[in-house]
Amino acid sequence: MERAIARAGGSRTELALIYVDLDRVGQLNHAMGRELGDRVLAEAASRIAGVFGGRTMLARLAADDFFGLVDVESFDAAAKLAERLLEQCRKPYVIDCLTVRVTASIGFSLFPSQADDAAALMRRAERALYRAKIAGRDCYYPGGTTCSAGIAPPPRTGRA
Repeated sequence: MERAIARAGGSRTELALIYVDLDRVGQLNHAMGRELGDRVLAEAASRIAGVFGGRTMLARLAADDFFGLVDVESFDAAAKLAERLLEQCRKPYVIDCLTVRVTASIGFSLFPSQADDAAALMRRAERALYRAKIAGRDCYYPGGTTCSAGIAPPPRTGRA
């Protein structure tokens, strides 16, 4: 992440840290077993990687948490990427003739416009992810959003 930030510092683009958490995978594991849950995770990881393409660093942070670092031209480009990720994650997963539905919550932050170092970038993306979860899951929330008088603005959802 430090190298990507150093590289982005000299460019005219933003570096987006997009944090993806698959919703309710723990419940799926409990109800259907870890083998099915692992196969859903593998398919979700493939879909996420497909959206990011070869232009990003993609990592799995925990069981159902992923993040990608990608150069984007603007806030709107990061938001469109988050929307595409949501669309891919919510498509049904068919495993052994069983259809499973999983959604994602996404938070993102941008360097240099919203954060000035790796720690701040990660912190803002993580806070945005939790705001997406609080907003009802299956949505994304941008990390640069601020509160006014204690009231958070509505999240951008990407829902139709």
